[in-house]
Amino acid sequence: MYFYKIYHANLAFSAIEESEIPTVIDKCYFPLLDLVEALHVKIGLELSGFTLEKIQRYRPQWIARFKQLCKNHEMELIGSGYMQLIGPLVPYEVNIKNQQIGLETYQNILGITPKIAYINEQTFSKSMVDIYHEAGYEAIAMEWNNAFSIHPKWKKSYAYTPAIAEGVAQKIPILWTDSILFQQFQRTIHSEQSFDDYFNFFTNYVAAKHKCIPIYSSDLEIFNYRPGRFETEANLNTNEWDRTKEMLILLQQKGIFELPSTILHTHVSHKNVLSLTNSANPIIVKKQDKYALGRWSACGHDTNYINTLCYNYFEMLNEESTLHEWKELLRCWGSDYRTHTTVKKWQEVIETLESKLNAFPTKKLPQLENDVELTHAEHKILFEKDGLKISFWGNKGLALDEMFIHGIKQPFGTIKHGELSHIGYVADFFTGSSVIESSQTKKVSDLVPVSHCQFNKIAKNTYTLSTTINMRDIATEYKCWTIDTLNHTLMLSIDLKLHTFIAGSIRLGTFTLLPQKTSSDLYYLCHNGGRNAEKHSLVNTEIKHHLSKSLLQSSSSGIGATDGKIIFANSSHNFVTLTINQQKSSPLVMLQNTINFNKYLTRVFFSVQELDDTLKRNEKKLERVLSLQYTILPSNRN
Repeated sequence: MYFYKIYHANLAFSAIEESEIPTVIDKCYFPLLDLVEALHVKIGLELSGFTLEKIQRYRPQWIARFKQLCKNHEMELIGSGYMQLIGPLVPYEVNIKNQQIGLETYQNILGITPKIAYINEQTFSKSMVDIYHEAGYEAIAMEWNNAFSIHPKWKKSYAYTPAIAEGVAQKIPILWTDSILFQQFQRTIHSEQSFDDYFNFFTNYVAAKHKCIPIYSSDLEIFNYRPGRFETEANLNTNEWDRTKEMLILLQQKGIFELPSTILHTHVSHKNVLSLTNSANPIIVKKQDKYALGRWSACGHDTNYINTLCYNYFEMLNEESTLHEWKELLRCWGSDYRTHTTVKKWQEVIETLESKLNAFPTKKLPQLENDVELTHAEHKILFEKDGLKISFWGNKGLALDEMFIHGIKQPFGTIKHGELSHIGYVADFFTGSSVIESSQTKKVSDLVPVSHCQFNKIAKNTYTLSTTINMRDIATEYKCWTIDTLNHTLMLSIDLKLHTFIAGSIRLGTFTLLPQKTSSDLYYLCHNGGRNAEKHSLVNTEIKHHLSKSLLQSSSSGIGATDGKIIFANSSHNFVTLTINQQKSSPLVMLQNTINFNKYLTRVFFSVQELDDTLKRNEKKLERVLSLQYTILPSNRN
């Protein structure tokens, strides 16, 4: 029986201030080297390039010892990238740059090029296989448990043999990590359970005669140190490195510790070619349910805002941009600024980004002499010109009713009450509606009568229809539809001014497809951090990203849409494309696809805030503006 360990080292750790870094290295990083030298136990260590630079700055003597242990084949560098960031949520170009700069940093400081990469935050899409393959890695390390949970046909024994992971265009060997196993190890070292408890649990693995067991594959900074993220953190009562040493001595009696690369090369099964995700779960994350995708895209201090700033900074960079500028962008896109980061660190990174971008200057739209008159009928506002006919709901917050191009009805708009026959979906489902929901406010929507609309011509073939909506005393919404009669497109822009902090979800401009028949081969395309789009079938597929997991977590998952596009299609054509202006806002995109007898209810939610354990109240900025802008391109437009 063979064992392996991968410690995850990260000095950008959300709750660690810069002043604490030397202490963390002394209490966590040096003792790991001491442990390996004392026991000659083989261990993998994942380091980001950023972390390595911090070690070189504060404790350069650590570098020499680590290099020697790697030379002795007692330790192994596991790659990460320059910065730990959420790959499925950032553009392809940023992902590739992160890996390239990371590999350059390893070579410059250590003279080592790692062959295995540890997936950042264990957040995976099929595109990540292509990214690491293109960067030159020979394998990845990724969590088993959540992938297994969505593949009931997999055998549990797959977890203890390296396999092959499928990407969009590439395949790559995968070394499994295991959340249950590493948490059992953590609990024992933290004295939350006894050694006897641990080995009673571990007996099941011994009895099953598994080949390769990932004993530990998580944080390094939690042993003999407490980052202070959670109230539930274990008390520090003993020397936990002494306790780790005792544990490893006992484990060495039951199996042989090998380097991760040795485990991989010796035991990989090329027969097990596995797709870790599926259409309902195109992105999977680590550990228990609280680690949903919204954690890094719609929670924290104001993750929507920092992600939007990062997209704008990214758009400023080009081939002439310096290494320092790219490192700065990668640092700002780091996952740790999006969860339990300290107020001081948050303010510093926001000020850095704002100073580079000067926030977002708004351009005032010109107003030309209007050559179209709107008509009003039965609560509807009608626009008609050049073969384009569009109706909006005047009594429902200017939501989109329907759109015709040269007499052909487009497959999006409003599903009216009774069109879906399942009792659970007998309601109106709109396009362009916004909803705020929390335990304090209940559900507040913008589906109210609008008292005044502005209609303007702003270019030769372009018109705007806008209104202002008061959503109780909680928020004021400015909503604007831009109609392009030449290209037959609709653009929705929303600016929502919050008047108070909302401990809940805020979703703007929801898009609704008209019901598609279940007999059609419906699918969606989007980019989840890679060069190529991922294709996911909607046939007989239930997707409920928008539904809450608990009272304390308002969503379950989402998609990356990292190039800003979501395409719905079938075998005959792409019938609608949504293009998000990510420089205006970088929302969490969530899908719903519900089977309603012989039809689908398919919707896209754009969240600028979700509720989870990382959501923070900013006392200095209770009033803030949250935005969304996306364009609807009907028919075969891409």
